[in-house]
Amino acid sequence: MFGSFLKYAFRDITHKFGYSFLNILGMTLGIASALYLILYVTDELSYDKYHEKAGRIFRVQSHITETDDEFTWIVAQIPFGPQVREDYAEIEHVTRVFNFQRALFSNGEIEFTEEDVYYADSTFFDIFSYDAIEGSTGEALNAPNSIVLTETMAGRYFSGGKAVGNSLRAGDQVYTVTAVIEDVPGNSHLIFDGLVSRNSLPPQLGSWGNFGVFTYLLLREGEDPSQLQEKLKEMYGRYMATIFEGIGISIEYELMPLTKIHLHSDNAGEPQPTGSIQYVVIFSIVAFFLVLIAILNYINLATARAAKRAREISLRKVTGSSRRLLIIQFLTESSLLTIISLVLSIVLLVILLPQLNMLSGKNFSLDIFGRPVVIGSMIVIMILVGILGGTYPALYLSRFSPVTVMKGVSGSGSSRGTFRKVLTVIQFTISGAMIACTIIVINQLNYLQHKDQGWNMENVVTLRLPDNEPVSKMRVLKETLLENPRIKNITLTNSGIGRGSPKVVFNMETTNGMESRGINFVVVDHDFVETLELRMAEGRDFSMEFIGDTLTGVIVNETLAKRLNWDEPIGKRVQLGDGNQIMARVIGVMKDYHQTGMYNEVESLMLVYRLDNQIMYIKMTGDDPESALGYMNEKWTEIFPGKPFDYEFLRDEFMEQFSSDRNRRAVFSGFTILTIFIACLGLFGLATYSTERRKREIGIRKVFGASVLRILRIFTLEFISLVGISLFISLPLAWYLMSDWLENYVYRYEIGLPVFLWTILLIIIPTIMTISYQSYRAATANPADSMRVE
Repeated sequence: MFGSFLKYAFRDITHKFGYSFLNILGMTLGIASALYLILYVTDELSYDKYHEKAGRIFRVQSHITETDDEFTWIVAQIPFGPQVREDYAEIEHVTRVFNFQRALFSNGEIEFTEEDVYYADSTFFDIFSYDAIEGSTGEALNAPNSIVLTETMAGRYFSGGKAVGNSLRAGDQVYTVTAVIEDVPGNSHLIFDGLVSRNSLPPQLGSWGNFGVFTYLLLREGEDPSQLQEKLKEMYGRYMATIFEGIGISIEYELMPLTKIHLHSDNAGEPQPTGSIQYVVIFSIVAFFLVLIAILNYINLATARAAKRAREISLRKVTGSSRRLLIIQFLTESSLLTIISLVLSIVLLVILLPQLNMLSGKNFSLDIFGRPVVIGSMIVIMILVGILGGTYPALYLSRFSPVTVMKGVSGSGSSRGTFRKVLTVIQFTISGAMIACTIIVINQLNYLQHKDQGWNMENVVTLRLPDNEPVSKMRVLKETLLENPRIKNITLTNSGIGRGSPKVVFNMETTNGMESRGINFVVVDHDFVETLELRMAEGRDFSMEFIGDTLTGVIVNETLAKRLNWDEPIGKRVQLGDGNQIMARVIGVMKDYHQTGMYNEVESLMLVYRLDNQIMYIKMTGDDPESALGYMNEKWTEIFPGKPFDYEFLRDEFMEQFSSDRNRRAVFSGFTILTIFIACLGLFGLATYSTERRKREIGIRKVFGASVLRILRIFTLEFISLVGISLFISLPLAWYLMSDWLENYVYRYEIGLPVFLWTILLIIIPTIMTISYQSYRAATANPADSMRVE
């Protein structure tokens, strides 16, 4: 019996190729898109869950409150880790991770600049789960000057040979390789290539006033993190009150679950770009809508064929087929179409996986199709589309009466037509909302990228001091490079612009005398303002003509002046240096610029003057930049022989902060286009149904003199009205949802009329193009054919 159902289903698919092609195309695109979005969402939700003890691991964050400010750092003080382990029995292990800084590693003649190496305590592998490929992780970080490499980093220096027992050099220090571990998965908030033993550093390094360490706690089984977090309030009074109370600062520690860092952290300084739980929700909804549209498409296209299948169904009923058997037959057809579409969607994903990975910034491989979530999703989609999507057409088609069909009545009443129109409105409501949301996402990212940063990044090249070289050589390089006419200006600084800056407590002059404030500061030379084209609000810039600027001059931004209520900032006192022994004065106020990037508010900032710094910004004239770069390379090699000439364009550096949003924008835009296309397939089905049902009406109109243009207008207005209803629903919905989404940004684009005009245009044009073909065919058909009674 089932074999005959399959036989009839195959025959119907092959005999009605055009109809089958539309159905399979729509379902294939919908299922493939939904599957990829499910993969994307699952990957975002999986961050750091590969660790065996992930549910018990927490990162310590410091919430700092000042007299007039509060903020959260994702780091703790250096002594915090050992002390908290000693004080609280709820904690099984503690490990700290320090930034190693960018360094040149070498093995003989083989050398690479490494940016993802960290110091870590010996307990690191007691908390985090990484399999050893060579050696053992048990005591790998115990000894000073030991280093654990990932498989990729080991391959760079040892070319597949044995790494453990061999050594790498970084500057004057030699590190012994004690283990090689698997590469850190991409779904980790902390991706590293190497770990150097914390015991390589002086044991006395750090104090309770010295922040900057990622600190992770492994709680014992059954311990409540919220109770421990409450207890951690005791640590301030026990160890820090004597340091911070007198300067008006209090600290509370927060425990961030490891598995929530990627999607829920909105703090600056994360080691990797973070995700967004809102995007996870959005992409989950989009995946659901894609499957829903595939179902609605099948229903529309299947019921559109009702008139053509009515005679076939009636003949089967006359020859003895029951309604139950007909329902099974139609469900078999829908399930078979779904299975074919599912197979094709997998093939499509395999073919397009590299391009999709590039689009989304992910790194999925073919083994994803064996993951339980993918297999489960396929089963659910097959049930939803094949069974549920086929149920309504099966019930609808099987109800036809042989008597009414033989009389030439299709049996498709106005209520059925209304139902199909409702389905179309739903499809285009989804499409319209997605178009509007996509436009807003694109506009928001463009707004951030093109908003006035307060400085000029064009034609600026970045160079960094090589390891183990005296910083004074950078000044020599600066003076040498300025001899080239294609180089306009050069500055030296200690903090990359757009990448944040250190925050230190300074004594600042206020109306109440000298008071302590946490202030971000950047050390610069006298060409910083001019090279990056910062704007001065009042006062003057640093100058070589004023020798005192080196020790006693500072420049502040407008935010700092407002924060301290300085009506006349010039001349205000600031204490600098260890022990605040240097009394400096404000010599200038600069307009605010974005030192921390575009996802954070402009913070209070102070520029401190020093000639020798590690980061060089070179402003080129823009004339023949290749020649200028060649000159830089030549002089670099003379001053730093044997050191690689690694440069970056400042624009590229700054734009890196938008990489995650760019990837998400690309994914959202791509699947929005697919949603529109799939919805248009459904509209094509409805147009087919409508012209088939009204072909006699069209014939009569033509006999009485109606022109082709008038008939086209009748059909176009009918469908445009459906789209109009969908836009009436979708545009306010998109405005409401995206207004809430934009609240997550400090600097945000204002939703305006152009968004809605573009949405209307991008819906109307595909609609007209879709219905024109069927409408034109019906309008130009021979009236005699359409009026003949079969």
